[in-house]
Amino acid sequence: MVTGKMKLLFIFLDGVGKGEKTVHNPFFYYHPEAYDVFLKKGIVRFLDATLQTPGLPQSATGQVTIYSGINAAKEVGFHINGQITPSLKKIISRKNIFKTLKQHRFKVDFANVYRNEYLQKLLNDSNFKMSVTSYMALVSGVKFKTAEDLLKGEGVYFDITNQILIESGYDVPVFSPQKASGNLLNILAKNHFVLFEHFKTDIVGHSCDLEEAKKLLKLLDEFIMHTLENLPDDACLIVTSDHGNIEDLSVRTHTFNPVPFLAYGKGQEIFNDMDSIEQVYKYILKYFGITEEGLE
Repeated sequence: MVTGKMKLLFIFLDGVGKGEKTVHNPFFYYHPEAYDVFLKKGIVRFLDATLQTPGLPQSATGQVTIYSGINAAKEVGFHINGQITPSLKKIISRKNIFKTLKQHRFKVDFANVYRNEYLQKLLNDSNFKMSVTSYMALVSGVKFKTAEDLLKGEGVYFDITNQILIESGYDVPVFSPQKASGNLLNILAKNHFVLFEHFKTDIVGHSCDLEEAKKLLKLLDEFIMHTLENLPDDACLIVTSDHGNIEDLSVRTHTFNPVPFLAYGKGQEIFNDMDSIEQVYKYILKYFGITEEGLE
């Protein structure tokens, strides 16, 4: 159990923007209960995700920007989708939220569980195309979690329910969103900063499947609600995204829409004046009382 310092739980949702009230927006059909909690008792902001760069915002440059505080699209000259590239690896290797917090003696953890076959490629194949978060954890010395951690109550698979793990042949139980949330809170109890990445929102957004989108929003709502209801008094929960997508199922692409930034819990007021995803890294450090050269 880690005590004596504030804690921050970061739930990252890939591909969630602020959409219009149309029949193509699954939030038009399902209004998350958790969102009302943030509205009434927390902080709700909407952040520019365009990175002052022409073209649709994309995952790789958006996520590198969020986790490093460096405008990755502006640095390389364009938006980059999918997995991390050599040019983006240089940015994350230079600076990232895991590395910075560890340097300041904070305990950090990455909650996502990895399949063994994926993890072996990640660790042993230098040409393997990996996610931004995977590379960030790798270069920062953050331990990767496996199905064993999940079964011990100390890991969460990206789909929350473990359904994809089960379909891949793993002998693990189906999790309710409440059980998965409980695992996430178990990890938080032992750390100061915990990141959980969920990217099914982006996958479903690209599919333009309204019924799947509504089901997913309900699952996420229950997952986040349980987390809010059981969040420790010394902790804050933040939720944000890298670009829009699922909020407009009339197109299979990303959108230019701003992305939500939600905060609830101890120290939430620190996040009250953000306006771009470029600021997420800076404000996380501010939450922990960290100043570094280049931060205002």
